[in-house]
Amino acid sequence: MLPNEPCFLFNIDMLFKNNTVDPDALKFINNILPYDCFFFTDECDISHHSCYKKLINNNFLCTYKNILSPNFILIQYIKKIYGNFSAFSISTSKDMNDFIELKIPINDVNPNFIFINTTKLSAYDLAFLKNTNSIISFSYKLCPSGNMKCNLCKNKCILEYIINTFNDRILIPERNILNTSSNLFSKLSITSRNLILVVDKLKPDYDLAYKYNCKIILILNDAFTLDDYVNSEYESDIVLKNFEHLLRFLKNKRRLREVSFSYILIFFKTLALLIHIDHLFSYIKHLLLLYPHF
Repeated sequence: MLPNEPCFLFNIDMLFKNNTVDPDALKFINNILPYDCFFFTDECDISHHSCYKKLINNNFLCTYKNILSPNFILIQYIKKIYGNFSAFSISTSKDMNDFIELKIPINDVNPNFIFINTTKLSAYDLAFLKNTNSIISFSYKLCPSGNMKCNLCKNKCILEYIINTFNDRILIPERNILNTSSNLFSKLSITSRNLILVVDKLKPDYDLAYKYNCKIILILNDAFTLDDYVNSEYESDIVLKNFEHLLRFLKNKRRLREVSFSYILIFFKTLALLIHIDHLFSYIKHLLLLYPHF
């Protein structure tokens, strides 16, 4: 059963189809109050600021502080623990806005931390990692499967090499979007019981939503079909074809709730009237006892 006053957490990546806005998603989200909408991305090579600009430039109503991005959360977490430090980013996008926003100085010679935001590392990037003593950090979101279990993964990637080669310098504190954002939601006085996670695929870190009593709505697509859902080891509370169906579903739910509330209101009004009539009869009976000749 969905919460009566929900807050929604949307995956930004699912709101765009081939870099074009999904019109049904835009219509649905803009029907919700901005402070009830939260957004996150699984993309590590984009900053918090760039996520916000992407949403705003495509006419999505959103609040800056309600956007979560893996690299921003990771840097913020490390800053909270280590205080001041210098950093360098191995990135395809060269998006440095997270470091600017969090006031982290960039050092391309011998930084305290090297953040890896992409799996497309060049020979120069690998040489840079070898020639420094920097702590190497990246988000779990960089792992395609989201669990960092390289020994079980069939798709061998550069992350396995990095972990094995630099294992004494690796720091990966961020495990999933919900764990790391829990403090943010508590600061904003939002309980996980009111949170609905809207996604277009099911992943291990999304499944953790159940642990926090969140609800999950899955929007099917070409990359994750109904057959994929049936064969998935993870669950969703509601499975729908698209955002248009989601809007219709919630409108019907709201209408049923309003009708139910109306019936409850009528019941209590009727009950109050009956109690009032009962008191009236008691009063008349009392008068007849006092004035039997009346």
